[in-house]
Amino acid sequence: MITIVSPPTKSSPSISFDAESKIFRVEGISTIVNAVEFYDSAISWINQNESTLTGEIDFHFHLPYFNSASMKGILMLMQRIKQSADSGNSWSIHWNVEDDDEFLLDAAESFEETLGFPVQIKRM
Repeated sequence: MITIVSPPTKSSPSISFDAESKIFRVEGISTIVNAVEFYDSAISWINQNESTLTGEIDFHFHLPYFNSASMKGILMLMQRIKQSADSGNSWSIHWNVEDDDEFLLDAAESFEETLGFPVQIKRM
C-alpha cells in the first residue's frame, strides 16, 4: 500500500511511502517559497508513524532541481531520518542524480558532510 504524504504540485515534489517495499520517496521539482513548512509536514508524518516503520526503511530523494529555501527543508527532513537511525532504526538516505549533474552531486556531498551521516548516491 502506498501512502501519499504530499501530492506533487508545480512547485513541490511528491512525498510518498510504500509500505510493501519500505521506500519513502521525495520526487520532483522543489521551488517552494515556504519549504520549511512543506517538509515539516513530512517530518510530522514520520513522527506519527515511526512506531510502524520497522525494519530497513530507505529514503529516496530524486529532486532534479530545488531552490535554496528547499535545501533547508530537505536538510531538516534528512536530520529527522538521521535522528531515527541514531536511535537504532535501520534507515538510510539515497540521493538519485543524473550522471552529469554536478550541482546535485555537490548537494549530496554537502548534505552528507553536514549531517555526519552517509548519503548513498545513485547515478541514473
